[in-house]
Formats: sequence, structure tokens, C-alpha cells
Amino acid sequence: MFEQRIEKLKTALKDMDPEVRRAAAESIERLQAKANVARFRRILAGDDKEARLRAVYALDDIDTDEALKLLVEALSDDVSDVRCTAIRILGEKADPRTLGPLFELLDEADPSIRALVIEALGNFRDKRLVDSFLSMLSTDDPEILKRVAGALGLLGDGRAEEPLMKLLQHPQAIVREAAAGALGTVRT
Repeated sequence: MFEQRIEKLKTALKDMDPEVRRAAAESIERLQAKANVARFRRILAGDDKEARLRAVYALDDIDTDEALKLLVEALSDDVSDVRCTAIRILGEKADPRTLGPLFELLDEADPSIRALVIEALGNFRDKRLVDSFLSMLSTDDPEILKRVAGALGLLGDGRAEEPLMKLLQHPQAIVREAAAGALGTVRT
């Protein structure tokens, strides 16, 4: 399907008008990305765990709605590395359409997944997350506390000031360090 269009567009790459050549090149790029997304969908549905992980990494470079949907679908993959990679990529992209699916992973039983989700959500800089993050400060898990402090620092919301100051007394240095760093960005 895409191949026929791409072949026709290749002839337009030789057009006399530079704008026609530019438009053809952009269209070819988009069509190739869409064709790749279809291939990635098949890979992600397959049994090869390593191939699924490579596909998720590759989707990071494809800036289409379909690629974003596949990354969201990868959040429920049964391979932890695939899920973690999708979380990291979606956090870096911080596309508002992925906030909900990532937020749902805060209930994940695996603390390492939760820690990655917290970090990813902090990149969204969405003030609606402050209350959820503040409620997580009651955990005993230092890695979670570190990530929550970092996320609160990114959000910069003044409501985090007092809880972060309390974390400066935490027995774990990684928590105290994160709280100290976050306090520098909280608005009063």
C-alpha cells in the first residue's frame, strides 16, 4: 500500500520546483514511518522478547500518533524491560495524551516500575499530580521517596515545601539529597 505511493513520490523528488521536492521528501518520510509502525505492531504482538524491546526503542524515533499508541500498549507488556523502556520514553516525550495511562501504573505492585512511573510523570509538570505525589511520601521505600521528591521539585509547587523539609531528616542519604535538590525549585 505505502510502497506504491512512495514509488510515485520518488519521481517527484526530481521535480524542477524545490517546494515539490521538499513536499515529496516529507511525504516519503511520513509514509515510511507509518509502514514501520505497522511492522512494529507485528513485532510487539510476537513472542520474541528481545525483538519487542528493540521495537520499543525504535518507536522512540518515530513521531506519529500510531507510534505513541504502540508505546502506550507496551506499558502492559509482560516483559519488565519492555514496560520500563516504554515508561522512560513516554516520560521523556511527556505527551499529555499519555498522562492517564502512565498515572494508572502508580498502583503497580513492583516498586521499581512505580519509581520509573513517578519519574516519568514528573516530566509532565502537571500540577494535578502534586496531591498524588504528596500522598506517596508516607512510604518507607527510599527509592520511591527519592523519585517523588524529584518529581515534586520539577513541579515546583509550594505545597511540597514542608513535606520536603521533613525529608531532610530521613535516614537514607538518597532521600535527603533528593529533598535538598527539590527544595531549590519549590515556589513559596
